[in-house]
Amino acid sequence: MTDRLVFAYSGASEAWAAIAQAASVHAADIVTLTLDLGQGAGLEDIRDRALAAGAVRAHVLDAREEFARDYVLPALQTNALQDDPMGLALAAQLVSRKLEEIAAIEKGTPVTDSVVVHDTLLGRRGAAYTLTKAPSGAPKTPAHVEIAFERGVPVAVNGVPMALTELIESLSIIAGHHGVGRIAINGTCAEAPAAVVLVAAYTALASTRRSAAPTGAVRMRLLEGGHSVTHVDPGSPIPDLGSRLTVAPP
Repeated sequence: MTDRLVFAYSGASEAWAAIAQAASVHAADIVTLTLDLGQGAGLEDIRDRALAAGAVRAHVLDAREEFARDYVLPALQTNALQDDPMGLALAAQLVSRKLEEIAAIEKGTPVTDSVVVHDTLLGRRGAAYTLTKAPSGAPKTPAHVEIAFERGVPVAVNGVPMALTELIESLSIIAGHHGVGRIAINGTCAEAPAAVVLVAAYTALASTRRSAAPTGAVRMRLLEGGHSVTHVDPGSPIPDLGSRLTVAPP
């Protein structure tokens, strides 16, 4: 029976080379796993490249909601997002878990050292900035953003209820447009506009309410790469969310 190796595949050229080499060197079938973590990559193109490299099957899974709900949100609520604002370590945990699951389904061996994450819906690191404007080129007029929380969960931006993934994407666009979110990490271009804003808002509200699962709203001012909390309203009413959010009781 032919052995089967299961690789995590991001679409990067070095990952393509590793799959092609494994397919030619090992007497094994190669299976790949690609997760949509909100990185905005062309996933169908990545799937096609995996098959072209020699994979017999290429799994592509949408993991955005699971990543936001089960990894990003707990990290925000425990202050862990401050140490991993782009969510790269969090995403690597999810990819590793999914790799094990797919390997079990495929009756293969997971190649754990193939797990490499460069970008998520929270942010990215690379050779150039793509999510944030340079502060010098950002608008001279500030953006005023209000983020509403219900029991520790961000649920609305400027009065508009949003699912968590949509809210993160919206904050990323607004903050990035105003030059907010660039992070100095070992000389690389790292950026996490949504995380920078969410961490500041959550920290301000939690300190006011002295609660790990606060309800209320935080208003922020974003301008030329800078951000500041301008008002914290722990008694702010939360918009009617209908069926868009389910919050477990504290």
